[in-house]
Amino acid sequence: MPSSLVGLAALLYAAVPGYLYLVRYERHGLRERPGAAREIAELFTVGTFATLAIATGVLALAEHVPGLATLDGALSGAAYARSHAWHFVRSGILILTLSTLGCTVLGELRGRRSGASTWSTAPGTAWAELLKPGRGEADPEVQVLMDDGTLVCGSGHIVSDERDTYYRDIALHHPISIRSPGEDRAQPSDADYVIIPGGHIRLIEVTAVPLTSVPTPSTRPS
Repeated sequence: MPSSLVGLAALLYAAVPGYLYLVRYERHGLRERPGAAREIAELFTVGTFATLAIATGVLALAEHVPGLATLDGALSGAAYARSHAWHFVRSGILILTLSTLGCTVLGELRGRRSGASTWSTAPGTAWAELLKPGRGEADPEVQVLMDDGTLVCGSGHIVSDERDTYYRDIALHHPISIRSPGEDRAQPSDADYVIIPGGHIRLIEVTAVPLTSVPTPSTRPS
């Protein structure tokens, strides 16, 4: 088999499982966007290790199941490959299928584990890491000071993933209180959610809330 085809096959067997792992992980997971280079490295690392592990298992299985390429046959060279081409085809399909399924399940499990909270956010900046609740914590209490002096208090719900902070909006959920400019105390709001445009945010204060605590609207001035 020409070296170019071997390289293409190796790329396929590493990239496809690794890509599906990242897709399933990022569908549920709350994590910082690692950048293109790091994400590609993670994709190929996970895909490569998964494929090698599955390939080892398939080669061991071939010693007991006819119709699959054995380790001795794979090491014997081109003569074995020509005379047992379908053994290689079946083994290759089985390895790719199992590694793809394995990476998909792994990504799903990791994503569900890291995204189990009702708090949701998209990865992109340090905001995502600071605003998501830690283990044993409920959605954090968040106070947002706007550029006109308005103070909005509530529980964290969603932060957008825009890289430009001007468009990085924050949504808070009930209980919500709002202190308008010139007022001494924040007034409770009946709203279930409030969305604050990122371009009008001057300061964000985040307070962790243990699961045993019941969050209440903050009325302290900022």
